[in-house]
Amino acid sequence: MIEPFRRHFFVCTNKREGRPACEDHGAKEALAIAKAAVNALPAADREGVRVSAAGCLGRCQHGPVAVAYPAGKWISFASAEELARFVTEEASSFD
Repeated sequence: MIEPFRRHFFVCTNKREGRPACEDHGAKEALAIAKAAVNALPAADREGVRVSAAGCLGRCQHGPVAVAYPAGKWISFASAEELARFVTEEASSFD
C-alpha cells in the first residue's frame, strides 16, 4: 500500500484558448512561489506535504483556484503570496 500525503495541494494552472482560465492570472508563478514556501518550512512541517500543478479544477469563474486535501479546502487567491500563506498554514497544521 502507498502511504498518502499528509497534505496535498492542487493548484489549477489550466490555460484555455479564448476563454478565461487560472493561468491567465499567473497561476504557474504562484505555484512556484507556494512550492518554495513549503520547501522553506521546517522539515517536520513539510514532511508528507506535496504541492502539485493541476489541470482544470472546474472552478474557472473563481480563478485562480487551489484545493487542499484531505481537508477539501478551496481557495480563490488574489496573489502568489496569498496562495503561499494558505499552503504553509495548512501544511503546518497537524490533525
